[in-house]
Amino acid sequence: MTEIKHEIERISKLSDSDIGPTEENVKQKVIVPILELLGHKRENLEFEYRTQNAGKIDVYIKNVPSDCKVIIDTKNYNENLNDYIEQIKNYTFDEGALLAVIANGTEIRIYSPLRGVAFERSLLYSIKRQNINKESDWKILSDLLHNDNLQSRNVLKKIDEREREIKNAMLQEEQIKEEYDTKIEGINSDIETKTEEIEQLKKEKDDLAKEVEIKKLEIWNGLNLPVDIFRIPLSTSPIGITSVGLSPNMGKARKVNLQELVDAGLVRNGQVLYFFHGRVFRDEQAEIVANQNKLKYKGDEKLYSISELAAIIDRKLNLKHDAHGVAGPKYWQTEDGKLLHDLNEIVRQK
Repeated sequence: MTEIKHEIERISKLSDSDIGPTEENVKQKVIVPILELLGHKRENLEFEYRTQNAGKIDVYIKNVPSDCKVIIDTKNYNENLNDYIEQIKNYTFDEGALLAVIANGTEIRIYSPLRGVAFERSLLYSIKRQNINKESDWKILSDLLHNDNLQSRNVLKKIDEREREIKNAMLQEEQIKEEYDTKIEGINSDIETKTEEIEQLKKEKDDLAKEVEIKKLEIWNGLNLPVDIFRIPLSTSPIGITSVGLSPNMGKARKVNLQELVDAGLVRNGQVLYFFHGRVFRDEQAEIVANQNKLKYKGDEKLYSISELAAIIDRKLNLKHDAHGVAGPKYWQTEDGKLLHDLNEIVRQK
């Protein structure tokens, strides 16, 4: 028993260079030694077995009960096993196999056709080669692939148990999906309602703005004075009240988007900006994505608005403790120390 444990440990510790890159390496240095530890004699392993439809299976276990057939297909060390699920499925049904194993240098997957379940979801277990020295993982391999359990057909009981677990998990998954789909549908409905309300509020705002202009026109027409004269911007009076005719939005700086800064040659699309709050935080970086007026945060590669990301990082650095937003352009600095806020001012002045 100690010798078996040492061999299991040895296989689990093999490096990629120890095994080699090809599927033949994986077969001879990983799969066959594991099968031998599981009680299979080499003479009962048929290599390059031809299926009924001219497919080729790397390892076919002979001399087991007809309802306990096992087929094994090996792939190159770093091959993506997802690319071969359809192939192993075809082999499985061609041969009427109970178990289908597909393996590369790092992973061993065990499939069994489950009733009423698509083959790709009939994955019983996925075991990492480096974990086969764990008692729980080796027990899985033994329960399903040991020669004794195949000959006694005990494997059928193990597959039935796993099938119940998988189908129960699928049922829970479907219940969660239904529950959250209902919640998401409700939120989508609320969004539609709020959107309609916002559009209505915008219309009311526009109507009020038009009404203001009409009433102002009536005031100055009553004095036989042309209202256009008062469209000329005048200086603010000493008491801080804007002179007659000044646009109600004159005191509010317009927003400048990133594309405008790019077009003005002040920044470049894809340029890296650094977070600034009292000092520059060189580890907190974001790239300019001008066509979306967003910043791509290096921390998670996701897109955020300038202000949204500034607030997130501010809280992350424990520099902000409330839920309010921030004036984002004041928090992002170029490599040469220019704040977005100052660059926006240059565009506004132009």
